[in-house]
Amino acid sequence: MVSGAKPAQAPRFGPEPWERRGGIEWSLWDLWFCVVTVRDHDGDLNALAEVFVAAIRNPPFGNGEPSEAKLSHLDDLRSRLDRSGMVAADLADAEVLADKRIATRARQKVTGRISLEGRACTPAMLDTPRRQLERRARYGHWPMFPTDPTAFFERFRPTVERSGFVSKGKSFAIASRLEKRLAELDGPRRSLPDRLALYRAFQTAGLEFAEAVDDSYGVVGEMRTTAWRTYLSIDWRATGMDPTAYWQDLCELRIWEPYGVDYKAESAWFASARRDDVPIVEAILLGLEVEHRAAVLDYHADEALEALADLYVATRSRERYATTARRLGSRAWRPIEAMARSELAAKNPAGAVAVFAAADQPGHHQVHLRQVCLALTGVDLAQRPRE
Repeated sequence: MVSGAKPAQAPRFGPEPWERRGGIEWSLWDLWFCVVTVRDHDGDLNALAEVFVAAIRNPPFGNGEPSEAKLSHLDDLRSRLDRSGMVAADLADAEVLADKRIATRARQKVTGRISLEGRACTPAMLDTPRRQLERRARYGHWPMFPTDPTAFFERFRPTVERSGFVSKGKSFAIASRLEKRLAELDGPRRSLPDRLALYRAFQTAGLEFAEAVDDSYGVVGEMRTTAWRTYLSIDWRATGMDPTAYWQDLCELRIWEPYGVDYKAESAWFASARRDDVPIVEAILLGLEVEHRAAVLDYHADEALEALADLYVATRSRERYATTARRLGSRAWRPIEAMARSELAAKNPAGAVAVFAAADQPGHHQVHLRQVCLALTGVDLAQRPRE
C-alpha cells in the first residue's frame, strides 16, 4: 500500500447494515428503496411496487425473477416501516437526498439493470412468495394427513437430492432405483393411511428429482405419471382424512405441477370428487386464484381457474360450465374445449355453443376456439351478434 493511501473499501452489495434509525437497523437495500420511492414516486411505496409488478408481467430479457425478488423485499420493507410508525422519507431524508451519489446508486440497484446475485439478496429477496407457495404446495399440508408423509420422503431423499444436474444417461439408472425403492416400501401389508402418505411423499420426491435431470428419454415422466395415477386411486376417504384437507393439498399440488403428468387426463385430479365435494374444491381453487394473483403469480392463478373447469367436467357440473368459460376467456383453449365436448357427450349442443360463446373474448386463442366451435357445433361465433 502506498504511504498515506486510504485502504480499499470492501464492496457493498445491499444486505449490509446501513444505519440505525427509530431503534431499528436498516440495510443498504432499505435505504436505496426509500431513496427511489421519495425521489421518483413522491414517497408512495405502492407506486414503486407497480414498477416491479409491470416488470414481472412483461419482464425485460424474459426474466421476471429479479423483479419478484425486489417486490418481495419491498413488501417486507413496507411491513417493517409500518410496524415502526415510519415512512420512506424517514430514511431518505433531506441530508440523504442531497447526496447525488446515493441517488444514482439507488436507481441503478432498484430499477436499473444491475444483475441480482445471491450475495446481494436479502432474506426477503431469497424467500419470495413464489418460493413460499411452491414449498407449501410440496410439503406444507402434510401434517393434516392421517400418516405424515415426511418419514417416507426421507427414504427417497438420498436418491432424489442431487448436487448437480443429472445427464439423461444417468437419469434412467437413478429413476430405476427410485421406482424400486417405491415398490419396496409399498405392499399388501401397508395400511391405507400409510399408502396414502407413501405415494404423496413420492409426488414431491419425483417432482424434485425431475427438476435435477435431463429426462430426454421420458423415463422420469412415465414413472411420475404411473405413481400419480396410483396416488389418485387410493381411497383417501377410508383413511379418515378430512375432505377439505385432502382437496387443499391436491389443488395446490395440481397448480404447481410443471411437467404435465396429467397430459390428456387433466380431470383425473378430481376423479374421486363427489357432488358434495364441489363447493369445497371450488372455494379452494377460487381462493388460490386470488392468492396467487395477488402475489403476481399469474400463471398459477390461471392454472387454478383451469383446474376449476376440470373439476366441473369430472363431476359433470354442467350448470357451472358457462360461468367458468367466462372467467377463463380465450386465454386457455383446452378447458374450454373439454367443457364443450362434455356438453356434446350429454347431447346438449346448445350448451356447447354457450360454453364457446362465454369464452369468446379477445385473447390469444379466440380465433382457434371459434374454429373449434364451428367444427364441433356448426356455429360460427364470428357471425353471431354480440350481446
